[in-house]
Amino acid sequence: MPDFDGLTLLYVEDEDSQRELVRGMLEMDGARVIEAANGLEALTHLDQSAVDILISDIRMPRMDGISLAERVRRDHPEIPVVLCTAFTDTDYLLKAIELGVSAYVPKPLEYDRLAGEVERLARPARQRQRIAHLEQEALRPFGRMLGDSPPMRALAAQARKLALTRYPMLLQGETGTGKSRLARLIHDSSSRASGPFVVAHLGAVPESTAESELFGHVKGAFTGAERVRLGLFRQASGGTLFLDDIDTASLTLQAKILHAVECGQVMPLGADQPVAVDVRILAASNTDLRAAAAGRFRQDLYYRLGNLALTLPALRERGEEIPSLARMFLRETCDDLGREVPVLDPAAAALLMAHSWPGNIRELKSLMRNLAVFAETAVTVEMVRNQIAQTPPDSGANRPLTSAVPTLEQAEIAAILAALRAAKGGKMEAARLLAIDYQRFKRKLLKYGLAG
Repeated sequence: MPDFDGLTLLYVEDEDSQRELVRGMLEMDGARVIEAANGLEALTHLDQSAVDILISDIRMPRMDGISLAERVRRDHPEIPVVLCTAFTDTDYLLKAIELGVSAYVPKPLEYDRLAGEVERLARPARQRQRIAHLEQEALRPFGRMLGDSPPMRALAAQARKLALTRYPMLLQGETGTGKSRLARLIHDSSSRASGPFVVAHLGAVPESTAESELFGHVKGAFTGAERVRLGLFRQASGGTLFLDDIDTASLTLQAKILHAVECGQVMPLGADQPVAVDVRILAASNTDLRAAAAGRFRQDLYYRLGNLALTLPALRERGEEIPSLARMFLRETCDDLGREVPVLDPAAAALLMAHSWPGNIRELKSLMRNLAVFAETAVTVEMVRNQIAQTPPDSGANRPLTSAVPTLEQAEIAAILAALRAAKGGKMEAARLLAIDYQRFKRKLLKYGLAG
């Protein structure tokens, strides 16, 4: 008995009784079946739904099966096409052969014959599904950490692919955008996950001790060197070394880092022989190193690290994703406190979207942690407004806070527009996203002139 579970089939047939009969039999075998009465209807479905196999009659009004197959071959070449026809239609069959149609089933239709062809063609479709599922599973940790907006999904896909390599990488982005978390995630998703993940905070290391910190020293190398020090490069052997704030390293230190990256060796202070190290380098900077390369950063080190680079966008560029991140941080804090998670009011969510977030993810997480502590059943717009007003002006970046906090009406309009965008214009779905009654939602659309 065929098993079409998980398959989506588009069945195109102009005779209603035939279409109903075959659809029912395919569904009994587990398929999800989309129906169309002609080629034009089928094209509309293909634009709106992911289809695994197309089954079509040839002789149909408006657009026949041959014309449909031509369009599918051009616009959806990955979809196999099965044509159902009387083999006396010689001209049609010759054209179908030219198009590379995957299978032909004679009419009157024998279901067992059709099911056999679908089963045969389903194998590559199922393989694509398995690959897609594995890719989605692999991307899930990145998605949870990075977010679900289109730019962040693209960044997650890039990060996942780069994690599987052994090459040095550069992570760029403003302070607080999550470079350290991304570096850890890349390590955890790499072949070196069982090895150590060592962080060197170069911005916090005095220049006088930076070389010893990174490369180590032998006993007696300098006054006070009473024992051997391995250094962070050797501590990270077999794993990953994350050089945070690499732009703060002196030119001398940059030269030695470059040598270690290129040669896989370090020279501890006071030693007369280099030591081999097996380490992957991830580096991070909150400045544009390409622009800094002219004077403050070595071009050769930039090209060694920046050949594979990821840039994390600022939080203010992630728009509609901010409320979902805010809810995630609320939930994390409430789970830690062992209390119920308060609801984030739509107007409060809109106010969060309107803020400029100079401290990026770090600032949002801190703000939501504070709100989680004091909120009872809901986080209101007034609570968010007060919390933003208390945020230090130098938190995270050298930009002022939002200059004009929106009014309650402005925040409500922003929330409605955000919900409509998320619902692709569907008003009932937008009302559901805002957790308000549909009639009340319609009244608000009329009130703000958004009903058109």
